[in-house]
Amino acid sequence: MKITHQSDEVLIQGLQIGSRQALEFIYSTYWPMIANFVRLNNGSPEEAEDLYQEGVIILYEQVKKGNFSMNSSLKTYLYAICRNKWLSKLKKQVPITDVEEQLQQIPMEEPAMDTPYVEEAALKQAIESLGEPCRSVIVGFYYHKLSLEQLAADLNYSNANVAKQQKFRCVERLKKKFLHLSL
Repeated sequence: MKITHQSDEVLIQGLQIGSRQALEFIYSTYWPMIANFVRLNNGSPEEAEDLYQEGVIILYEQVKKGNFSMNSSLKTYLYAICRNKWLSKLKKQVPITDVEEQLQQIPMEEPAMDTPYVEEAALKQAIESLGEPCRSVIVGFYYHKLSLEQLAADLNYSNANVAKQQKFRCVERLKKKFLHLSL
């Protein structure tokens, strides 16, 4: 008998008692979502299967141990497990490409002429090409480690939320410039 729909509560109860039907329902219902996520993030079908298997096992173990709380839907919870595991795997495999992460690791002094960091130079060039106030926001936050409150005061913004919004806009502009320069 194929189950066509179950509430999250019924599925969780099923997992708690070891119901094969609940597990099969979860596998078949949420699989396409995870397979699509992995495919869109440079993964193979085999990697998606492994990831999904791991995610379902984690969910199952958390429910069985009583460590699961319904703060979101079961679908969202399983997606978050798989997404976090996948992004963690990608970070380990691929050199850092996230501009914000690179910003935190690059010293602000000029690199030596023989530096092998082409991306670092492109990132610095992108920062310089931003103009004000974005250059000051990026340099202040990532290099000088200023708080949003201090940035707001230094740049005459009304409050830290305005500085936070400006930082977000500046990082988005920087990502576009950096990608353009590093191609």
